[in-house]
Amino acid sequence: MSSQTGRHVLTQEQIYQKSLELSRTAPGPGIVPFIEEEVERFEDEVARFRSGQIEEREFIPFRLRQGIYGQRQADRQMIRVKIPGGIITPEALDVLGVIAEKYAPLGKGHLTTRENVQYHHVPLGECATVMRMLGEVGLSTREACGNTVRNVVSSPSAGVCPDEAFDPTPYLAAYVRFGMRHPLAQNFPRKFKTSFSGCPDHDAVASLIHDGSFVAQIREENGVQKRGFTVYVGGGSSIMPRLAKPLYDFVPEEDLLRVAQAIWTVFNKADILRKNRMMARIKVLIDKIGMDAFRQQVDAELAQIGPIDPRPLMGLEELHKEVPPKAARGGRNGHPLPQEFLQWRDTNTFEQKQKGYYYVTVRIPLGDITAAQFHALAKLVRQHTGGRPRATQEQNLALRFVPESSLYTVWQELQKIGFAQADADSIYDVVSCPGTDSCKLGITSSMGLGNAIIDQQASWNGLLDDPLVKKMHIKMSGCPNGCSQHHVASIGFHGAAMKGPSGEQIPAYEVFLGGRYGGAKIEDTRYGQRLGGVKVPAKHVPQFVRDVAAFYKENRHDGEEFSQLVDRLGVKAFEPLAAPYREVPALSDATVDTYMDWSKDMLYKLERGEGECSV
Repeated sequence: MSSQTGRHVLTQEQIYQKSLELSRTAPGPGIVPFIEEEVERFEDEVARFRSGQIEEREFIPFRLRQGIYGQRQADRQMIRVKIPGGIITPEALDVLGVIAEKYAPLGKGHLTTRENVQYHHVPLGECATVMRMLGEVGLSTREACGNTVRNVVSSPSAGVCPDEAFDPTPYLAAYVRFGMRHPLAQNFPRKFKTSFSGCPDHDAVASLIHDGSFVAQIREENGVQKRGFTVYVGGGSSIMPRLAKPLYDFVPEEDLLRVAQAIWTVFNKADILRKNRMMARIKVLIDKIGMDAFRQQVDAELAQIGPIDPRPLMGLEELHKEVPPKAARGGRNGHPLPQEFLQWRDTNTFEQKQKGYYYVTVRIPLGDITAAQFHALAKLVRQHTGGRPRATQEQNLALRFVPESSLYTVWQELQKIGFAQADADSIYDVVSCPGTDSCKLGITSSMGLGNAIIDQQASWNGLLDDPLVKKMHIKMSGCPNGCSQHHVASIGFHGAAMKGPSGEQIPAYEVFLGGRYGGAKIEDTRYGQRLGGVKVPAKHVPQFVRDVAAFYKENRHDGEEFSQLVDRLGVKAFEPLAAPYREVPALSDATVDTYMDWSKDMLYKLERGEGECSV
């Protein structure tokens, strides 16, 4: 088959078979093999769209499957870079920096809660060039958007966590390669998000909030230890939060891909989900028919699927090879270590199961990395780590195989680029989606709010330094869709609008309290409870956060964590804290700030476009 340009166009099945063959024989420097014909097809379709040969409604689903997402700004795209398992090489960091410098008008990339990197405001005509650059370093945008198997996340400590059953990374690679470009997974009723975890007793990826999760287990059968996975399905947040339920207690490793295909097939065949794209996630199907009926359908599909050996797709070659550096010399030469370093070491590092080496969390405020910071991180990774950092769901970066003697040097290097903040994964480590800065669905400037909270925390008179208060998490999304995972935050927000006395619009947030994740076991994950009947104006949210933290500190029992306090007192106990915001003063010179969103200099007006998440 040939295009109008004379290029040979591969069918989807041909593309898939080529992808599998490359994965088995020559996957390149990453998990996802690069296929030039895909980029050529993208260029051809862009040309056809611009010339009017195809309509936008036909072009958008195609564009999304290539990982290119429309923005609220006309003729500007968001490029989403898929990073399976969050694994990045220093070569990839350098290329990500070049892309930020040359093709992203804001000069930065943005780490997401799904371990992707996003670039905003990129002209459509430059996207193909970026795709090729990414392919050279083992990264891809393919199926980072659309109704496909989205980026697969994993614990950033996989392979170094002292408590894991086994490292699931090779199995994640097989799953990604098997699902990527699979004809079955090109037009699901909606997207399918997946996680892999090696730690049944420490849930670093919030396994129950995903459409499908695979949690490593080891069982003894006839005196032989056997690897496998507990499989969970049906998680998801947004307007209908659900926690995933166990589908199978134990799936042997050799059946991993068979079970994945069976689940995808049941999901893809669910015509009842295609009637309303807004209610078409797999959690909706399970809600409608029940887990027992869903399991029966998966069993029926499994009976039709023969063996699928994952081993040929598990090879990671260079990507999974971490070379620990030699221990560093020097350091402070007997001089006292700075208190700032000691706090950072205490909160941002832990000893790996590989003796003498440390896992280091690089706290990246709101996930934004400039071009210069990408390059500096690449240099640091080459010199002082095992060479394979990982993105995290907290919008941070994890360094691995850092010798204990190098920790001080690493901290010094991070200081130079603005990433040496202590208290990673704490109340200081605020998480936000881009909101109205770029997203069509954005209602509020969530990034602006995130920066405002971070800026004001220092003035809260040491309140947040209380050890239990510090364990809380703050997350905000610019709309109800939950891209920041605000539903599982201690204090979560999603964008809304409210009206003043004369009808003028005010940017505001709905509030969720008492969510939790990452606990000692998977079942500890829970969604926060909505604070009913109250929206907090955006400009008052930082003060509201402070009030909630103070209320918690004053009213908790000894050792009682925030989610436990919410359980004991109920969410209604927090309503008096929000009561002052029920009535908003009329618009005037004295109150005009309330009628403007964070980081904006004009009166707020709700301008929500038609999103592409469900196209």
